Amino acid sequence: MARKLTEDDKQRIFEEIREYLADELEIDKEEITRDTHIIDDLGGDSIIFLEMIEEFKEKYQINIEVRAIGQYMLKNPVYTVGETVNAIFDIIERGDELLAGLGDDQ
Repeated sequence: MARKLTEDDKQRIFEEIREYLADELEIDKEEITRDTHIIDDLGGDSIIFLEMIEEFKEKYQINIEVRAIGQYMLKNPVYTVGETVNAIFDIIERGDELLAGLGDDQ
């Protein structure tokens, strides 16, 4: 079921992502911007995105399997905080609909 995020929702989610990364990677939240590269700048790894999604799935009642998220990430890789934010917006707003069309141009 699709849901539409408001600008306030999006700003709150961005701040939650910054806080999550700051806590997990033990850095100052103020150092994290949309242009921050999660691996190169913060020392994160590819697993942190999936861990973050699991937390957001529960909080926002997202009904999507990790396998589907993995397929989405193959088509829409995330490297920066901004790309991560946009991917999470997409996952929250589209949920199971996210997979529609992913295999169309492979």
